[in-house]
Amino acid sequence: MDTLLPAETFATYSLIKHDNVRKDGTTDYKWKAQYPYKDENGKWKKKTVTLKTEGRDNGRSKQVEKAANQEAEAIRQQLNEQAVKDPHSGETVAEYFGKYVEERANSIERSSANELRRILKSYIAPSIGAIELDALTPDDVAAWVTKLSKKYSPSTVKKCLTNLRSAMRQAVDRDRLVKDPTRGVKNPQQAHRNPNALDAKGRAKVAQFIALDPDKPLNVGFALAMYMGLREGEICGLTWKCVDLDEGTVSIERTIGRDGSKWYVKEPKTGGSRRELYAPSIIADMLTARLANAKAECLELGVPFDENMYVTGGADGSFMQPHYLSHRWRIAADALELIGTEGNRPTFHDLRHTFATAAVTAGTDIKTVASMMGHANAAMTLNIYASADREAKKRGAAVVEQAYMADVAQHAKDGSVIELNRTGTED
Repeated sequence: MDTLLPAETFATYSLIKHDNVRKDGTTDYKWKAQYPYKDENGKWKKKTVTLKTEGRDNGRSKQVEKAANQEAEAIRQQLNEQAVKDPHSGETVAEYFGKYVEERANSIERSSANELRRILKSYIAPSIGAIELDALTPDDVAAWVTKLSKKYSPSTVKKCLTNLRSAMRQAVDRDRLVKDPTRGVKNPQQAHRNPNALDAKGRAKVAQFIALDPDKPLNVGFALAMYMGLREGEICGLTWKCVDLDEGTVSIERTIGRDGSKWYVKEPKTGGSRRELYAPSIIADMLTARLANAKAECLELGVPFDENMYVTGGADGSFMQPHYLSHRWRIAADALELIGTEGNRPTFHDLRHTFATAAVTAGTDIKTVASMMGHANAAMTLNIYASADREAKKRGAAVVEQAYMADVAQHAKDGSVIELNRTGTED
């Protein structure tokens, strides 16, 4: 309910009787009680409650009506007690979600917290946000999802529902709600998209392009994505401290995140994202050349080289912004006239897809690919990449056929085959 004015609680009520005339001429009837009150804006509203008391027109209507009045009066007193004692009385979905966000903000990245605030402001508050938390139903949530789906992408709607569900489940866990109002509400169906990876010809083009200026920061960034599967934020957040050229390893310990128009250094997105990777020789050579140039740049500017400087950053200690890296990749992809396996111009993230697809096609086991990619579990890698390559499917079918033929050859003399004249389906 709305927040009541201090002096305006449920002062009175009125009974409404609903009649149902039966075929035999008698009447069943139920009562509802309406309780007028003023909200915090001074507007009169009514709360309607269906009473348990019911009766039949058998000459005792007065007695039943008296019982209905007694029940209605008891409810009125109970409502007044709740209005005084319940600190959550009148709390809306938007108000509860706002508290949920601010509590979570203490344990998540600030960009993630701001994304939750944006979801509240743009998607929840304008619609179901005004509904009282206790009154929110699965039908309300389903209607909200349907409305959003007409205007926004399935991924956006899924994100909104997922976060609302998380807040509502917290409300249930904390005894704020009896049932989760998002129960049974489905996410909108999302079209499956295969990775738009580069094929062998496209990979060769990019490799040759990178080799023209192997110590150039942008080319180093492109190579780290295609040869090692790094995310753009991980590439821009990579410091020389995390590069061990003697051991040939690269450690992912931080990344660059975005909060509105601001970029900042943060922890990797998941525990699996923090990882140590072995650099292939071409990457090791590029990093060696890039390190020599970085030290030369510092010497030219008269500043000491610091291992905390960024591999693709400047001598002033700044990092390359991820959107700049992806923007320059689009220019390069256009110039090289690259087309991915799905028939589209590959994005920078498609270089990461290219790495994973090539690794799976080459026979690297899924668990290892998942670890190299920094995925939370191998199932994610399996769902995205295991069936992305047509040639891999063809080879897989041939391998199974060969295995069966070998079984036949090995056990050809183990028993005799009985030839049946009838199929077993005749009458």
